[in-house]
This record gives sequence, C-alpha cells and structure tokens, in this order.
Amino acid sequence: MVKILIQKEIVSRLPESIKALKLPRQQETEVEVGQLIIGWHEGKLALFSKGSGPVYVDFVEGKAAHRRQFGGGKKQPLARAIGLSSKTTPKVIDTTAGFGRDSFVLASLGCEVTMIERSPIMAALLQDGLDRAAKEPEIAEIMRRLSVIHADATDYLNDINPVQVVYLDPMYPEKKKAAAVKKEMRLLQQLTGPDLDSALLLEAALKKAVNRVIVKRPKGARSIEGQRVSSEISSPNTRYDIYNLKAL
Repeated sequence: MVKILIQKEIVSRLPESIKALKLPRQQETEVEVGQLIIGWHEGKLALFSKGSGPVYVDFVEGKAAHRRQFGGGKKQPLARAIGLSSKTTPKVIDTTAGFGRDSFVLASLGCEVTMIERSPIMAALLQDGLDRAAKEPEIAEIMRRLSVIHADATDYLNDINPVQVVYLDPMYPEKKKAAAVKKEMRLLQQLTGPDLDSALLLEAALKKAVNRVIVKRPKGARSIEGQRVSSEISSPNTRYDIYNLKAL
C-alpha cells in the first residue's frame, strides 16, 4: 500500500476531505520510493512522487484546454456516446471522475456534470482544480456546470433519484511495463487501487439511469460482465459501450 504524507505547512489550506484523513505530516517534499506527498506547486494542490514532477488537476491549460478547443465538439465520440445533440443536452453523473477531463469536455458542451470520486485525495485535487478554473472568465460558465462529490459511486447511485445519463470509466488494466503508463495514471492507480467492482457499479447505474449508461473501455477490451451492450462507438484507442435503457 502506498504511503501518503501531507506537508505540514499546507494543512491549514487543505480541503476538509483531506484533513479528515489524519495522515502523517512532514515539511520537506523529499519523497521515498512508495510514497506520495500532497503539497502545493505554483498555487496548485499537487501530488509528488519519486522520480516525477508534481501532478495536479488543470482545467485551464494543457490537455483540458486542447480538448475544449480542438476535440470536435458534439461530433466527437464521447459526446455522441452520451447522446448530445442539437435538441438534447443531458445531465450526467460521472461515477469515476479521475482527473475530470471527460467531465470537463461534457460541461464545455453544455452538460451539467456531477463528478463522483471515491478517493478523498483525488476529490480534493479535483475541487482545487474547479476552484482555480472558476476564476478564469473564459471558462467560468463551464465550471458552473461542474461539481465534485467524494463518495463511493455505487452507494451514491443507490441513494439518489433517477438521472438521465450515467458515465463509467473504470480503471484500465495495469500494463506490464510501468514505463508505458503515464505518471498521472500511475498515481491514480496507486490512489484508487485495481478495478474490482465495476460490475457492481454498472448494475447500480443501470437501475438509476433513465436514458443510457456509457462505459468507456480500451479498444479491444471485453465489456463488463452483466447486461448486454446496446451499441458502441469507437475511436482509435477507446470504445464506448452504450446501454440504451429506452431500448431494453
């Protein structure tokens, strides 16, 4: 199990979700093998690990900005899978938020998206990213359509009223060569652990969604066991399994 440390000087600025963890604290950012440290990097809440730079959530620049500007709008595979059209802009629950990039794309296309993240640390990074992005005039309206909740997604779905669309992006199987896995995904794997309950999450999603459930899978991977997939949409490296509840 990975050991996580919090820099002592930042504790007063941390979200309550991390304060509640009561983790050990240290002042320096020197990281030993097998450790993650939560700290600040240029005003951003970040994770530090041995041999790599800080990892944080950024909705303003980088990949998120590129996808917002050049992702293909409502014609891109994710938007089509969700059911976005000129007449339909569904509300979406993203049950496996991660770094929030897919949720941000959907919000940039007009959807209200609730991001669920069971790792309190990842949820805190997301909230920090939301708070910073909300101050940017260019995307402030987009950010108002995004929210994050720290919860187990299966439990959350079981407790809420029906929702239009539920989105799942379970952790992809870990690659044999660690070098082939990007540092962000390695950290996410360390925080959330292996995918052991996607079948249960899919079952809960199918019971709660009104229109459809979408499951993001690596191209060529098997679908999650259980309900038969209604249709699919593929891109070069990804496949979206669509469970159309109105067709079942």
